[in-house]
Amino acid sequence: MATTLQTQSDYTRTISQGDLAFGFSMLPHLGEGNISFSPYSIRTALAMVYEGARRESAKEISDVAFIPRDPKERMNGYGNLINRLNAKNDSHTLRTANGLWIDKQFEVNPGYKDTLTCIYQAQATDADFANSAESWRGEINKWVSEKTEKKIPELFPQGSINSDTVIALANALYFKGFWENKFDAQLTQKQDYTLSNGEVVQVDMMRKGAVERMGKLPEFQYGSFDGFQVAMLPYKGHELTKVVMLAPKDSKILQLEETLKENPKLFGTWFNQLRKTEFARLEIPKHEVRGSYSLNAPLQTMGISRIFDSKKADLSGMGIGPLFIGSGHHQTYFKTDEEGSEGAAATGFATLRCAVFDKPKPVEFVADRPFLEMIVHQPTNALLFLNRIVDPR
Repeated sequence: MATTLQTQSDYTRTISQGDLAFGFSMLPHLGEGNISFSPYSIRTALAMVYEGARRESAKEISDVAFIPRDPKERMNGYGNLINRLNAKNDSHTLRTANGLWIDKQFEVNPGYKDTLTCIYQAQATDADFANSAESWRGEINKWVSEKTEKKIPELFPQGSINSDTVIALANALYFKGFWENKFDAQLTQKQDYTLSNGEVVQVDMMRKGAVERMGKLPEFQYGSFDGFQVAMLPYKGHELTKVVMLAPKDSKILQLEETLKENPKLFGTWFNQLRKTEFARLEIPKHEVRGSYSLNAPLQTMGISRIFDSKKADLSGMGIGPLFIGSGHHQTYFKTDEEGSEGAAATGFATLRCAVFDKPKPVEFVADRPFLEMIVHQPTNALLFLNRIVDPR
C-alpha cells in the first residue's frame, strides 16, 4: 500500500511541477502592471482540451503547458491532485471543480466524456447551444460564480458562446485562508511604495516585527539568493503558504521573472534552502487585484496555435468535427489583508464546430448527355477506370 501511495504522490508532483514553468512562461504575455492568474486553473482546462486533441494539436498543448503525454502519468496525476485539493480541511477553504457542457445535438466521443467525468470529475450537462446559446452562457457563468463564491460572476463574455458551440468546459478554483499569525490592523499605516517607473505612492502597509513590541520577534522561513529575498508566510494549518519574492532595490522585478522563467527549477532549490529566521521588520501592502484575460493570443504566442485554427485544429477525440477552440477565457480575484487571503480563479474554453451549411435541397441527376465516369478502389484511392461516355449505344 505504501508503494501505491508514493506512486500516486509522484504522479501528482509531475503535474504540479509544470505550474511554475508554465506560469512564468505565460506571465510576460499577459501585459504590464498588476497581473493575477492561476497557472493551475489554466493548465487544468488545457488538460481537458488535451484529452480530445490529437497529433500536432495535442503536441503543442503538451509542449507549452507541460501536460504529460503518458496517459497513466496524466490521469493518475490529475485525478489524485483534484482529490487532494478538495480534501476537507478545517484550517482553510480550498476547492476546485470542473464543468462540461455538451450540445444535445452533438455526438460526443463517449471516451472523451468518460475521461472528463471520471478522471477530472467534471460535472457533465446537456446543453442546447444551437437554439439558446445566450441562455446557456448565463447558466455556465452562474455555475462558475457559485463555485467561486461569486468572485467570478461572468467568465464567458457575450458572444463567446454561440449557436456553433458544441462543447464548453470550465475549471473553477476558490481559496480562503487565515494567517497562522494575523497582522495587527492597528499597526497598518500609510507608507511609501515605489512603482516600477520610479513614482512613489502611498499604500496601506501591514507590519510585523519590532513594531509589535511583544518581546519576541516573529519567525518565518526565509532565504536570500543573489540579492533576491524569499519569505514564506504560512496560513493556518501550514498546508497553504504565501511565498513573497523581492528583487534587490537596484534591480527590476522583471529580472526576477526572467530568472525564474529561464530556470524554473531554481525556485525549488531556493524553497528547499529556506530557513526559520527572526524578522525585525516584515511589511507587506494590503492588496486586492483582479485579472481578466482572453487566452487566445497569449497561448498562440507561446506555441499553442492549432487548436484555435479551424483549418488546422485536430480535436477529433472530442467527437465528429471538424472542431476548433473558438475562445479561451481566464479570470481571477485575489485579496490579502490583516486576516489572511482570499482568491478565486476560473478558466473556460468554447469548442466550436466549423460552420455547417444548410442541408441542400434534393437534387435530380439525369445522365442524358455526355459524361465522365471513374472506378475508384477506395482503400487505396487507386483510379481503376476513367471513362468519358459520349454515346452509350
